[in-house]
Amino acid sequence: MPELWLIKTANFLQVCVPALSLCGYLPQWRKLWRTRSAQDFSLRTWLIWLLASSFACFYALIQWRINDQVWPLLVSTTATWLCVIATLALIWRYRRR
Repeated sequence: MPELWLIKTANFLQVCVPALSLCGYLPQWRKLWRTRSAQDFSLRTWLIWLLASSFACFYALIQWRINDQVWPLLVSTTATWLCVIATLALIWRYRRR
């Protein structure tokens, strides 16, 4: 079993993942919002990201049920999944125009 400080550090870093990921999503959202166009965005790519994020959420949920100490993984994967959903919603919204 790893030492407690190592586990706490790993949990903290895992919780930081959504904040770091948000730095990658913000430019995408900004471009979609400003241009009101999704022509430069690959819907197929974002659907693959949705599938991958869904798998990660499922894995995190199962791990959380098995081992109650993996809540940071559940938080970060769920936040990432929500960011992908938000991006897809903007793409669909601006593709309709």
